[in-house]
Amino acid sequence: MFSLVVQVSAARAARERDDRQDRAESVRLLLDRYRAQVGRVRARHRDRAERLHRAGDGEIPGQPGRAAEAIESPLLTLDSGPVSGVTGSLYLGKVMQIPNIITTDMGGTSFDVGIIYGGQPAYSFVSNVAQYEYFLPKVDIQAIGSGGGSLARVDAAAKTLAVGPESAGADPGPVCYGKGGTIATVTDADVVLGTINPDNFLGGRIKLDKKKAVDSVQRIASALGLSLMEAASGIARIAEFKMADIIRKTTVEKGFDPRDFVLFAFGGAGPAHAGVFARELGVQKVIVPQKEIASTWCAFGAASADILHVYEQVDIQASPFDAARVNASLEALEKRASEQMDRDGIAAPRRHYQFSLDMRHTGQINEVEVMLPEKRVSGSLWGRLHQRFYARYEQLYGSGSSYGEARLEIVTLRLRATAATPRPKLSRTKRLSAKIDSKAGRGKRQIYWSDLKKTAATPIYDGAFLVPGNAVRGPAVIETTDTTVVVHPGRSLKVDVFGNFEINFGK
Repeated sequence: MFSLVVQVSAARAARERDDRQDRAESVRLLLDRYRAQVGRVRARHRDRAERLHRAGDGEIPGQPGRAAEAIESPLLTLDSGPVSGVTGSLYLGKVMQIPNIITTDMGGTSFDVGIIYGGQPAYSFVSNVAQYEYFLPKVDIQAIGSGGGSLARVDAAAKTLAVGPESAGADPGPVCYGKGGTIATVTDADVVLGTINPDNFLGGRIKLDKKKAVDSVQRIASALGLSLMEAASGIARIAEFKMADIIRKTTVEKGFDPRDFVLFAFGGAGPAHAGVFARELGVQKVIVPQKEIASTWCAFGAASADILHVYEQVDIQASPFDAARVNASLEALEKRASEQMDRDGIAAPRRHYQFSLDMRHTGQINEVEVMLPEKRVSGSLWGRLHQRFYARYEQLYGSGSSYGEARLEIVTLRLRATAATPRPKLSRTKRLSAKIDSKAGRGKRQIYWSDLKKTAATPIYDGAFLVPGNAVRGPAVIETTDTTVVVHPGRSLKVDVFGNFEINFGK
């Protein structure tokens, strides 16, 4: 439920406004060029797009206005790609009735993590991009340089192996791409281990050079005195443990236990490595959403996003709180939201307003967002809000860290104004089949399993022919046109009623 465009109050950002404006102008210039390029493509396909839109719902959505608003608030497009992965996961999670989700997006360069708790995404109100700090409300995304293209290097003096954050990128890409790369990457390690089939990469559209991958990993093995498979396994494991660490930081440091979550693994490289980093966290279930579109899940999320505007007002006040003063601020925020919704042409029944307060102990700087169960506050509501604050504070900072008799402060009042948009349909099938189609079998391939410390002949399946109700025991590998799903020994995979791959870690 996120918009491509968000409006915020600049009050909190006053001390860094000038620098932010300079950086915003830089991003705006990039967006202008991107918009021009998209406009040319859009013009070429306008007639077909209009036919498709009209065939779907009888009207053409007014998207040009959204692009114009994004140009006016360019910094709010930062992390919009990874955030869209959270958006898609939120939508699928609601359909599947999964309230707690860890979203993981592993592509070629980075690994992005988001949290959905109780059916709501975790937000951050101070964002760090490179060395810059922004006071912007956005879905909280934590990222590290760990992807399929992450480079593996040996520290000759220390005799240690490092993976990332540097990446081979798309050009030259991993050594196995045969485009001039010479330094081994995570993808090269996967090819050596056998988890990625060099003859069926991207559904066979690209043939990978296994010999070049082997040579690049062998150089690392020789430098460290390891076997080829030990070196390849080490590259993959270091990347996977780094990913487990960033998930731990994103969950545990926010007061969440990752064992209470289902992990969604997407991005082209994610499903090949999720089995290890999920196990390290004690997660019992991994979902690879919608089988064939794991690598484009963020695009799916963008297509399923609602309109969202966020409004803030800073008004620092200490308890006992003045309900009239708080309500006046809430009314002002709602007035701004309603005016924007009117300009957007959004009818009143489609609008949804969620109010919240950022609160803290008097004399402290750590703020906690407390959701309001109603649009306005009253004397009877304060006790419930105090209890919500204390509970969330102790979840974040530990039992006994809060003091119920201490005075509290309200720092920021916030309104999230949303409006639903048409979404791609996710349907639940009633037709389940335990029998696996013979076309799904692709024989066996020799794969090195670190858990077993040996190479084993492993069943390979074509994911396109696996249907809801099919189940596979590990070790196994499922190949689709856009990703490789690895099922480790002792685990099982099934295709659920929504067409997702579901990996279970229990017996």
